[in-house]
Amino acid sequence: MKKLLLTISAVVLSATTYAQVIAAGISPQSIVANYTHTWADPGSGWGTPDFNIPGTFVQDTLKVVDDGSTGTNAQGNPISAEGCNPLINDLTGKIAVIFRNTCEFGVKALNAQNAGAVGVIIVNRNPGEVIAMGAGAQGANVTIPVVMLDLTDGLNLISTMANGPVVMFLGNKTGLFPNDGGISANAALLPRQGMIPSQLAQNGTEFNFDLGARVYNYGNQPQTMSLNAKITNPSGATVYDNTVSNMAVAAGDSVDVDPSAANNLPNFSLASYPAGTYTLTYTVGLAVADDYVADNTLVSTFTVTDSMFSYAQADPTTGSPTGGNYYRPGTNNQTYSACQVLDNANASRLKATGIYFSATTSAASGVLLTGEEMALYLYKWEDPFTDLNDANLAFNTLTEVANGFYYYPDDLQGQTVFGAYTTPVALEDNQRYLACVQTVNLNLYMGHENGTNLTWNEAYYLQPMAPNESDGTWYAAGFGSDIPSSVAIGVADNDVNVAELTTVAGKAFPNPANDVVTVAIEGEGTAQLTVTDVAGKVAMAASLNLAAGQDNVNIAGLTSGLYIFNVTLENGKTAQFNVVKK
Repeated sequence: MKKLLLTISAVVLSATTYAQVIAAGISPQSIVANYTHTWADPGSGWGTPDFNIPGTFVQDTLKVVDDGSTGTNAQGNPISAEGCNPLINDLTGKIAVIFRNTCEFGVKALNAQNAGAVGVIIVNRNPGEVIAMGAGAQGANVTIPVVMLDLTDGLNLISTMANGPVVMFLGNKTGLFPNDGGISANAALLPRQGMIPSQLAQNGTEFNFDLGARVYNYGNQPQTMSLNAKITNPSGATVYDNTVSNMAVAAGDSVDVDPSAANNLPNFSLASYPAGTYTLTYTVGLAVADDYVADNTLVSTFTVTDSMFSYAQADPTTGSPTGGNYYRPGTNNQTYSACQVLDNANASRLKATGIYFSATTSAASGVLLTGEEMALYLYKWEDPFTDLNDANLAFNTLTEVANGFYYYPDDLQGQTVFGAYTTPVALEDNQRYLACVQTVNLNLYMGHENGTNLTWNEAYYLQPMAPNESDGTWYAAGFGSDIPSSVAIGVADNDVNVAELTTVAGKAFPNPANDVVTVAIEGEGTAQLTVTDVAGKVAMAASLNLAAGQDNVNIAGLTSGLYIFNVTLENGKTAQFNVVKK
């Protein structure tokens, strides 16, 4: 998993490497596919081959390792197949299959290499999740390719191996075939949102998006290529079907199809958007038969719904965002927030009701989600900036307008749940909002997408989508636009007769703080402050005398950690916000 947070940076459309790195099933036919994977990069301390170099690959038969251990691990898989000890079976000429669990990746791979393996597939512990593999103490001594697959794909390969040989291709296929076109998920324009409320998509003027992609010639012969974009509506009818044809692309080269290029596709818009899921399919074609068709199509969806806003795609079964990958910052010590941004010209048609999210805890920690507290926030993001290239982009003016808490009723690992705000909040037109779910549990990982790569969207629209926060520092790009958080903002129709809110916005600064913090509240006069820790125990209480909505509070007596500030004004209205004591 990506451990380091990304900093705020300008993002521009630019040329990328034409290398096509794949983990692909070759035979039997039932496993023929391109598999989501990560690979051991020599740039991160491994001695492994560099898959960025065209023609660097291994193709051979799979074999599960056996180090002689007994028993099964926490996932129910044989400990002997974790490969943490010298292997007792011969792997000569085979691609070793190893379960992830306790020992370092480098140790596993080196044990397989010493047993004669020509490559390694490590099967991750969780379905839908692949992570970056650290080299550890032995990775520099590993000279064979190492890739990771998720648990579902790995178990499928292993079960197929029981019926006969299974052959995989691991590496860079650029130039391997004469005629080979393709498309990549990190170079395509996708729908602007994965889930759009119907209240914000009443016609094509209110909701539309541009289309385009980079078309690659991975083969060793020049090609005449095409790109088709097709969109079907919830009933399966085609509502968009356009093609750019006759693009001459040299071997190993590419051509961009985008609104600003000579090759372009029309904007997508409809007169109306019936609720349901729409499917966008890009298809690359050649003038001759393609020798490798597994990467010729790219599929994405967007869903028109009455209850959610998100950049993540909706799960086809549940209709809510599903976190296929789970991440947390590698250097995090206190608070960690996963967020989504909402900014729409017709937002006043909606009120925000809460947040949909998913989380897991690390298997090694043994920590359960049962009873876990998750803090929920909605901020007006009032820093004045236009886009990601604006020098004024900052998180200095976050005005809290809603909050709440969600307490896990059970150990709902990886399941999408809904946490409601204490009071729904009517939204405002053309106001940028930031909706976040926050944890203080260092063993907790937030759900992120594994099927929505918004790299080109971020570069094209230049707007923040899924920021995150770590120990009070905000990151506009989150963990990267290729893995936006699987957070959705719960919404409902804005009733014009909504009762007067009983909560007011409040915040504290600096935050985190040492000895003194300034409390800022939308109110005047005397107020009562109660400070509780995350377990709900009262840590201190004080009276506030608000002048221009502010007063200073001495928190020197608090130990380091996260605290909840609860403020009650004379008129009965309340404010609640978190403060981190250094």
